[in-house]
Amino acid sequence: MSISMSMNINMTASRLIARPRHRASALLFAFAGLLALPLAAQAAGDLTCTISGASEVTPDGKLDALAGGKNYYETVAGAEFIVQRDKGTMMGRFVSNAGWKVSVIDPGSATNAYKVLSTRPGGRYQSQYFEVRVQDKGDKKPFVLVAAEVLHGTCTQ
Repeated sequence: MSISMSMNINMTASRLIARPRHRASALLFAFAGLLALPLAAQAAGDLTCTISGASEVTPDGKLDALAGGKNYYETVAGAEFIVQRDKGTMMGRFVSNAGWKVSVIDPGSATNAYKVLSTRPGGRYQSQYFEVRVQDKGDKKPFVLVAAEVLHGTCTQ
């Protein structure tokens, strides 16, 4: 066996031995990246909102809390959704404006609420108005979402 052939065999053997360690490191980094995905899905300025109740307008113009079998909103209390502040997109089990025309009509400030208007033309024109009082003190900011029903609760950033 020549010296160059011996060196090639030794180099190949050392690469084979090093590969499992390299693969393990790569798998570890990939797994760590997967764990970070939920955190990356929500940007720093996004809002996490929790619904505390749902109401509908009665024929005499009053708000009536939806409860006990009126519709699927009976389980809405405690449900969460995320709002991408820069785009106005809302995503959650009970709240979504995916596929709608979304307009952030006020980005919010120290003196103004954050406001989004979403519209969806079709057989029946639909709209949603969402407002969060980002100017209020404290970590929890009250919100209202007006559509066919009125949802309310708080958001955190």
